[in-house]
Amino acid sequence: MIFRNSIRLLFANFSNVWKLLVYYLICITLTICVCGAIAYPIIEKLAEANVFQDLVTLLNSVFYKPSGVVSTFGEIVKTAWDVIVANIQFKFNYIFLIVWLLFVFPFTLNLAQLALCEVMYGFMTSQVKYSFTGRYIKNIGRSSIYALSSYFVELLFNAVIIAIIYFIVKIYSLGSIFYILADVALFAVLIIFISFKHTFFCCFMPAYAVLGCGIFKALKTNFKTTPYRFSKLFSNIFTMVICAISINVIGASSTFGVSLIVTLPMTAVLFVVMKMVCYFSCQGMRFYVYPDMFVKPKKFEEKDTTKKLKFVL
Repeated sequence: MIFRNSIRLLFANFSNVWKLLVYYLICITLTICVCGAIAYPIIEKLAEANVFQDLVTLLNSVFYKPSGVVSTFGEIVKTAWDVIVANIQFKFNYIFLIVWLLFVFPFTLNLAQLALCEVMYGFMTSQVKYSFTGRYIKNIGRSSIYALSSYFVELLFNAVIIAIIYFIVKIYSLGSIFYILADVALFAVLIIFISFKHTFFCCFMPAYAVLGCGIFKALKTNFKTTPYRFSKLFSNIFTMVICAISINVIGASSTFGVSLIVTLPMTAVLFVVMKMVCYFSCQGMRFYVYPDMFVKPKKFEEKDTTKKLKFVL
């Protein structure tokens, strides 16, 4: 039911996908302009060392000669690192780029999460159509607090995910059947871990938006809510993660990446919607999935009590 209702709500509010797409394009354009200006002298030095030319050659060889990808990529990274070390006078540029790409850029993307959450809250509770831009401006302070706290709360999980992706690429490049099977197993671990992360914090943002409370109370509510039906929430989110990855990968491979313009913001909205549905379902709150259709779930505690009474009778 959680998965199905999330899909229904996504298509009933599909206009939010286009709004988020515009917001993402603004953030990406800003990042390209700022980082491009700061990195320009470094880019010139890397171009002189043929780093970009080697990368293009490497990408062309990925599909027909994967066995040498890691070693070649390692050589390119070493060349780039030598160029960076040799031009230490650009240390301010290096620090700025690292801070922007690892913190500022994901921070700006996450600022839209709370606004989306409140837009969905208005539709789910009373069919009110809140303005995404209006909610974004109104809650910029609270959104900043949430984006900052979620960044550090999920930092360890995200670091593990990046490490798993690195090992997947490394194992795949070795090329033998044994390593490919190991790669498939590691990819399954990646999906499970991403699903676990989203399940573990699935009620954090909705609690922060719905209750209008502080970050610590929202986290406390999240940790009090999710354990009741962790397996049920995990199974739905696991299915959602597989669908999201499949849609993005299949779409990107068949359209040379063009479909990502739509599928990335669509899956981002879908995860916000699913978190709201998870929270409403856990709390037993009635919500609309269509203008003329609403769902009235029972609290998970009530379901447990009903099952026990049925067993006793």
